[in-house]
Amino acid sequence: MVELRDATQADAHAIANVLVRSWRAAYRGLLPDDVLAGLSIPDREQFWSDALTARPPHTRAVVATIAGAIVGFAATGPPLVSADRADPSLGDLYAFYLAPDVWRRGIGTQLHAAALDRLRSCGFTHGGLWVLDTNERALRFYYRHGWTDTGRSQLDRGPGGTELHERRLHHDLSA
Repeated sequence: MVELRDATQADAHAIANVLVRSWRAAYRGLLPDDVLAGLSIPDREQFWSDALTARPPHTRAVVATIAGAIVGFAATGPPLVSADRADPSLGDLYAFYLAPDVWRRGIGTQLHAAALDRLRSCGFTHGGLWVLDTNERALRFYYRHGWTDTGRSQLDRGPGGTELHERRLHHDLSA
């Protein structure tokens, strides 16, 4: 049985583990193999430990657990891209990852609903996210769950300076 709860600083290692495993599976063939092999759980753990300790206003993180073990997480909050910050009704889904061994079991749908609830609880009426434009699995998931393509794109930098071509999606949270 899946349980959803707010993340704590003590979850940083498990979140980092899920993130690295998910990236290595989801982005195989989309990002260079050496970039995926070089992902560091300790580095990601430090990032999440810091993020979960000093949470800016209106940011949330939720984890999905099975028998107490974290199998997924999502993080939300105000937009990070300056062009989107002018709209106080807009909140972003920053991160959304599941351990590959639990893909296609409905856990993502439950975690997604919890993430959107976190955005609503902060007063946001619209959601946004940036997704790797070649990540067809993620795009199918998001479109199936009500996200639409805004037509915007950006070039972001990932691990090791890897170029990440991303597209912007939108979700109406009032529905």
